[in-house]
Parts: sequence; structure tokens; C-alpha cells
Amino acid sequence: MSYYIDRKESLTLWERLYIPEVARGLWVTLGHLLHNLFHIEDRMTIEYPDKKKTLPPGYRAEHRLMSREDGQIRCTACMLCQTICPADCIEIIAEESPDKTVEKRPKEFFINELRCVFCGLCVEACPCDAIRMDTGKYENSSFTRRELIYDIRKLAGNHPEGASPISAALY
Repeated sequence: MSYYIDRKESLTLWERLYIPEVARGLWVTLGHLLHNLFHIEDRMTIEYPDKKKTLPPGYRAEHRLMSREDGQIRCTACMLCQTICPADCIEIIAEESPDKTVEKRPKEFFINELRCVFCGLCVEACPCDAIRMDTGKYENSSFTRRELIYDIRKLAGNHPEGASPISAALY
């Protein structure tokens, strides 16, 4: 059984050539061109890198690790961020903490920014507010893939632009 649309009316030659629709499309394009030429202040283009876009509040940028008052990383290696990550981009290797304020701490902490989907689930899952995505950095490009796998040293020193560096013990 064959299914097809049966049109009762027949199209004229003018309608079959699509000339009115092409002309209407060109007219819309010309209207946008003239509007952009004479109303420069209404343009949506940002003159990057001279001017940078202002980020909305709550924008999820690069990750950073927070530190306690004594300079140690807040992370207790509970593995919740690693477990909840849908992209499986967080890798934590735990060790026992030498000071007995916390039971364990991360020996190694890696975030693969190439795999990250910036969903923010790791921030929400962290019970001790150790990981944040509030650096405001959205220009994360590199020449090598290795540079975009952030280790614990990079994450501890990754602070928002204009803020004082985070003092974190580098082990």
C-alpha cells in the first residue's frame, strides 16, 4: 500500500519556481543588513578580546578546590563528586591524613576538563564545600590535551580573576 499526499490544487509555474519565497528571503536579509549598518549600538557582537562578556550570576566556569583556615584542602576524599559525575571526569586517590582533624584526604585529585560537561553536580554533591565552579574563567583552551587535565595543585590555585590566591598546602 502506498501512502502519498494528494493535493487537489495544482501549483502555477510561478509557485513551482519558488521565486516569491526567494525574493522574500532576500528582502529579510537585506533588512537585517541595513539595520546592522545604521544601528551599531544594537549589535550583539562583542569585540573580543578587547571587550569581554559579563557572565551571569551562577555561571559554571572552571573548577577550583577550597582550603580550610589552616591551609589544607577541604576535601575529605568522600568520593561523592567522583561518583555523581555523569562524564566520569573526576579521579580521586585517597590517603590517610597525617593530622587527625580529618580521617582521609586526597593524595591525587584530577579533573579532566576535556570530558567535563560543566553540569555542576560535583559542586552540589560535595558535603564539605570543597569544590566550586565560580572562577569566572571560560577561556580554557590549550595546545595539548595534558594541560587540560587539572591536578590538585592547579585546582587549589585556580582562583577567580582579581581575587587573592588561595593558600593551599601543596603536597
